[in-house]
Amino acid sequence: MKGLFPGHFKESQENLREIWDSSIFVFDANILLNLYRYSDATRKEFLGLLEKIKDRVWLPHRAAEEYLSNRLSVIDQQEQSYDSTIKSINSLKSDLDNARQHPFVSKQTMEAIDSVFNTLCDELLSNKKVHSQRISNDEIKESISKIFENRVGSPFDQEELDKLVADGEERYKQKIPPGFKDASKSSDSEVFTDKCRRYGDLIVWKQVLERSSEVSKGVILVTDDKKDDWWERFKGKTVGPRPELVKEFKDNTDNTFHMYQADRFLELARENLGEQVSPEIVEEIREVRRRDKMAFRKNREFESVNRHKDKIHNMMQELEHTRHQMMSYENEMILLQEKRRMLEAERLNIRECREHFSEDDREIDMEPIMRHYSDVTENYHLVRGELEDSKVRFQEMQHRIVQLEHELAQRMKYIEQENAEDS
Repeated sequence: MKGLFPGHFKESQENLREIWDSSIFVFDANILLNLYRYSDATRKEFLGLLEKIKDRVWLPHRAAEEYLSNRLSVIDQQEQSYDSTIKSINSLKSDLDNARQHPFVSKQTMEAIDSVFNTLCDELLSNKKVHSQRISNDEIKESISKIFENRVGSPFDQEELDKLVADGEERYKQKIPPGFKDASKSSDSEVFTDKCRRYGDLIVWKQVLERSSEVSKGVILVTDDKKDDWWERFKGKTVGPRPELVKEFKDNTDNTFHMYQADRFLELARENLGEQVSPEIVEEIREVRRRDKMAFRKNREFESVNRHKDKIHNMMQELEHTRHQMMSYENEMILLQEKRRMLEAERLNIRECREHFSEDDREIDMEPIMRHYSDVTENYHLVRGELEDSKVRFQEMQHRIVQLEHELAQRMKYIEQENAEDS
């Protein structure tokens, strides 16, 4: 049974130690990018571990490409974090300086607080300056380059990428991992590089499969990707890699596949490789991931609120247009009702006139009168039909306005709740 469903069974501790002794360690781009988010001590220890195991590390070409493409963006994000923190400190300092708001803070205490705040801001500014210099003089990139020298995979050629994009489209439709959570990325673009971005995770996966087959070794993939197209989850807890990934890896390479996030990788490196890994750096990495997860969730909420606002704007325009249409149909109905009334009156007059003439009144030619009555009757039925159509359209407009007003109220309520939570 284990051979048929390898993704549903854990390795014994003894087998796991053997796997750690023989497998190659493959790193995703997010692991390298997160090095810019760690403290100097944590980053130094992490890079030190990679240096010790560098004979067995490997980087997919796509992962290296994504790291180099996104490095500057991550540096910029960290610069913004420094600015945001300094701004928050200055804001708090300004609030504390207001004696009317804080009548029980002594002058001596305020002087001590000012001194701490000034020291803190000076250190943050100094660290930000060091961090900003990495845009052009990046010692982290240099360290990564040395560790992975001659340990980066080759890129797929155009023919391989064309086939992968075609296969990827079908895989994503069938929700086959990894990468189907990125299906919306550049989905409408015809630019080939944009298409490759959409299938970035799949490209990494295929390059990992290819590498395992080339060297006939199992793979331990280290990634901080959080999406459910990599991880199996149950009640909010991560169980392990998706069983489909383990099975596909086994079927294609006949080797073992394990996957860990950075903190768990470090813990297991301590257990299975005998490396010195301090608990403090493991906790810091977890804290960075928690903050990243919160920021990711907040960004999704922000995007959701913006989508609601855009939808509200469009709905308000539609509501205004629909009201104008309804007024037009209402005016049209009034005119048609008046026209129908006049035609009905004319028909009645013709009928009354006809009744006054007897068959003996041979001098009266009834044919023109009957033709006129027929024309009036035809117009009457046409106007009545148009009136019925106008009533239907008017009722449709009324119904649509009720729908729009209800949906607008729901979306406005959602935005109010989000704003209240932010406050």
